[in-house]
Amino acid sequence: MEHKDHDKVFFVNFSAVLAALGFIFVICIVAARSLIPEEAPDPEALEHLEARIAPVGTVVTDPAALVKVTSKTAREPMSASQVLSSTCNACHATGVLEAPKNGDKAAWTSRADAAGGLDGLTASAIAGKNLMPPRGGNPDLSDDEIRATVELMLKEAGI
Repeated sequence: MEHKDHDKVFFVNFSAVLAALGFIFVICIVAARSLIPEEAPDPEALEHLEARIAPVGTVVTDPAALVKVTSKTAREPMSASQVLSSTCNACHATGVLEAPKNGDKAAWTSRADAAGGLDGLTASAIAGKNLMPPRGGNPDLSDDEIRATVELMLKEAGI
């Protein structure tokens, strides 16, 4: 026998299957809630979790909240030989990047003449010259430390 209302029969059967699946779903939820008791979260575990997911840093965009550091940490002044060995010798010991080598009288004489002597060389060392960065790459050096180091380098070159 053929049914004339195929669509109606399909809709009724499909609805019955969906209702049965919904009933099974509700039974599973009720069973899960009754089998697993609700426990209060462990405060220590929550603290550990919060520490693990905490942001690494913060970004301050309020200009009023920004603190400007105006003074450097006080330190003992370095001697000319300390500045020479810790900063200047990186290039001047070997002549890297066209730096005049320590003790090279001809190179230092031409540099001193071109710059205007000790004052000119000191100003060049403070401001930077060619490939040499300002203050020889050490921004913590004072003008007096640089001047003393330039004097030492000229003395070692025999000028």
